[in-house]
Amino acid sequence: MRFTRTRKRIAAAAIAAAAMGAIGIGSATSAQATETVEGSWRFGTGGCEAVENITLWSGGHDWMNIVPTANPGHCLFGVFDRNAWKWLGAAGATPSSDPSPWYYDGPGQSLEACLIDTANNNTWACGPIN
Repeated sequence: MRFTRTRKRIAAAAIAAAAMGAIGIGSATSAQATETVEGSWRFGTGGCEAVENITLWSGGHDWMNIVPTANPGHCLFGVFDRNAWKWLGAAGATPSSDPSPWYYDGPGQSLEACLIDTANNNTWACGPIN
């Protein structure tokens, strides 16, 4: 008798799980799993500070830039491509306190806004990788 109840409970649980999955409760859809996070993140080191911005443009794909917010004269700022392992833009990381251009950060890209404190053994600080 106990074996039969256990089998019925297992069957009922499997049916409930399937029903919940069919209506989207308790399961992540592919759209939820790859959902883009937009926003701004502040980061810095040794007096160098910046904000990484991520926004959606152009058909729902990400774009990223860096905005320096504090530069005591020994900071470099830029957007780093982790797939190609290089700085984006013709000048790479620069001492400019101007915002960088917006860089495409859609599918297959792995970018992060970074700064380098040259007065502190070239210490890096970066926003989140996207």
